[in-house]
Amino acid sequence: MTSILKNQIIKHLSKFARNLKPEQISLDVLKGKSKLQFIELNEEVLTDVLELPPWLRIKQAFCTGVTVSVPWTKLKSAPVQIFIDEINVEVVLTSGPPHRKQDRPASALSDNASYGFADKVVEGLSLYINTVEINFDSDAFGGSFMLSRLSVESRTPGWQVAQDLRQTRISCPVINRALMFKQISWQLLRIEASAKTDRNEKRCTINAPLRLITSGGKIRLALKKNTIDGTVVNAQIHMLLEDILWVATLPQLRSAIAFSSYIMSLVRQSEKEYPPVAPLPTRPVETITPNGQDVTISNTFRAFDFDQTSHHLHIKKVDLHLCDDAHSSITYPPEWDIDSGAMQVTLYRVLVDIYPRTLASCDRRNWPRYSAPNDFTRWIETRLAQQFSIFCSDTDEAGRTRLVHCWPQLMSFNVVLRIHDLIIQCVSDATSKKDSLQNMFTSERHLRSLPNDQYIVHFEFANFNHPMSNTLPVPAPASFLQLGPFSILFDKRTLRWCLYIVHNISTAFEQSLGFEMEPIPHSDVRIDLLMPKVIIPFPAPSSDDRRFPLRLLISFSTLSLSNTRFDRDIFKPFEMLNKATINYASNAKLLGGGSTLTGDLMQLLGSNIPVGVSDLFWLRTSPAWVDTDHGVNTKSLPVISDVCFSGVILARPEQLNVYVEPTTQINAVVDHFQFIQLTRLSTSLSDFFDVLARDQKHFDSERSVPSPTVAVLVAIKQARASILLTMGLMPSPYDNCPTVTESVLECLSGSYRKYFEMFIR
Repeated sequence: MTSILKNQIIKHLSKFARNLKPEQISLDVLKGKSKLQFIELNEEVLTDVLELPPWLRIKQAFCTGVTVSVPWTKLKSAPVQIFIDEINVEVVLTSGPPHRKQDRPASALSDNASYGFADKVVEGLSLYINTVEINFDSDAFGGSFMLSRLSVESRTPGWQVAQDLRQTRISCPVINRALMFKQISWQLLRIEASAKTDRNEKRCTINAPLRLITSGGKIRLALKKNTIDGTVVNAQIHMLLEDILWVATLPQLRSAIAFSSYIMSLVRQSEKEYPPVAPLPTRPVETITPNGQDVTISNTFRAFDFDQTSHHLHIKKVDLHLCDDAHSSITYPPEWDIDSGAMQVTLYRVLVDIYPRTLASCDRRNWPRYSAPNDFTRWIETRLAQQFSIFCSDTDEAGRTRLVHCWPQLMSFNVVLRIHDLIIQCVSDATSKKDSLQNMFTSERHLRSLPNDQYIVHFEFANFNHPMSNTLPVPAPASFLQLGPFSILFDKRTLRWCLYIVHNISTAFEQSLGFEMEPIPHSDVRIDLLMPKVIIPFPAPSSDDRRFPLRLLISFSTLSLSNTRFDRDIFKPFEMLNKATINYASNAKLLGGGSTLTGDLMQLLGSNIPVGVSDLFWLRTSPAWVDTDHGVNTKSLPVISDVCFSGVILARPEQLNVYVEPTTQINAVVDHFQFIQLTRLSTSLSDFFDVLARDQKHFDSERSVPSPTVAVLVAIKQARASILLTMGLMPSPYDNCPTVTESVLECLSGSYRKYFEMFIR
């Protein structure tokens, strides 16, 4: 009897395993336990089952041991348990020809598939794996992916441990739907990757400069299935991660960029040589309900039901440390004073939500942890209405009728990124002390008493398509970013180091991209900054007089930037943009880019988009004001009262032109001490910009394409400035000098003492 069962097991497993013998199987039929030792998996079948892309190939895969426990008498209430000691997989990244796939993948369901008790038993099984290690290798890179203590279990709808397997399912016989809940958890996740110096070098001997390690994580999977044929109707995947710590150096980032570019080259090459096979036609999912009758759904099913597929990522805390490698061969700009620079970025409660297929006109009220309506929903609703009106006016009567019929079914692919709090520290080096570190970017959610459901960073992306036609016009993709409230510290060393990092990363992209990038399609973009504040430290005063301010504060209520026109009723046209202003700018001796700036403004004056401009952004602000203070938690003194600005940004590949003008009169009040500090600040900023110019010249010498020129023109129609002089006598510079006392004279001797005694007497 045992040998017959072993032969049956081998018969069914031989499709997925190689060289399987009866001696490798230990079977106890009555207890429902079976053990298999060292199973070598068939990599070709695994590739077909997993439907891997042509550039990804499984070279070898095996399991060291498998134990199966089947509760024969409690299959309805207890799960089948599978214990696997270790799974090892070797994957090769290659541009060679793929192996010949089967005409029909093993993962495809047959046409006469049915859903019965055996399927429910398989769905409820529990899987426990001690270690999963996937090693990947290629001509240029090697790496590994490791999971420790992996478990897959059925859970209750509240994600609790189920005492009975029937508690993990909610069925509704009226609509033939069932909800089931699974949880995948692990203790350790480690990802490593490195570039090779020799193609014959083995992966185990490669240093791993790119490493990401996380401890603790889980994936919660909710499935909505059809109880007639077992097909999955919708799914919700929630990935929950605890604290993530990633320390990355510049060589690691360059290695990551080169690795991603290598993967992209393999993908592009495989797409050219082996075009993707058309997917198999899927059967439509039908909902069987009583005709002409109201459907009554249980309250329990309705409470946990969901009507679309979505993917969600939740990270509690992310600590990113970006470090410079002082021992690398990179040449620094002249007068570089940042040795082994490092910057820390801390993110709290990072949420990423992906909705692959949703109605563009939906109200989003059923999205988890999402508040609607909001600024993005109102903006995208306006944009869709505007583009629908444009499409209708540009088509004929037949096309207009078809568009009106299909527009309510417009679908969208949505990505939502939200960060509850964000802190970015200033750059530190080997000589920096921990107590002296300052934050370059700090959120002010606690000072502004923001509600808990409002995030500092809110980014959304939407891409649209017509499910019923490929010929109808489609709205442009939309990107929306809302940031704030926050404050930014103008730190010279940090800004200089960030430009150095940007240069290194951009150079790595230029060196790694061995193929031509496809042009990025036009996208509607809007950026809203809520209550931003820029803090500029004044140079240290020459004396300890407390009347000298220490910081300059530039505050905005809101600042908006968009490549679509703002509403006509709140956005005024440029009043100072005329030929006289443009002629004045053309006669000014600019360092560079003056002719391009005036040419773009002249075309913009004629209500035309300048030729050669890749993108055009409109700028507007609500009231902005400027203050000075003496440090944190000190009373501020106003310098410039409320003033609004409007402007335009013209982006070219070789130059960035900015035009800004105030929409209201500028009123400034400056006292004597503020004026002195502002004068010192202007001198300090001028010297700092000279340093940045020398740094940029050094960076351009290492690049084939020079950095773009930035030209800014600010046109002010009228400004009123008042200077307040000090009351009473002005302090003398000798008033703060220490007096010569007897104790000082005792420290002197000889002719110096006689000299000072003569003045005292």
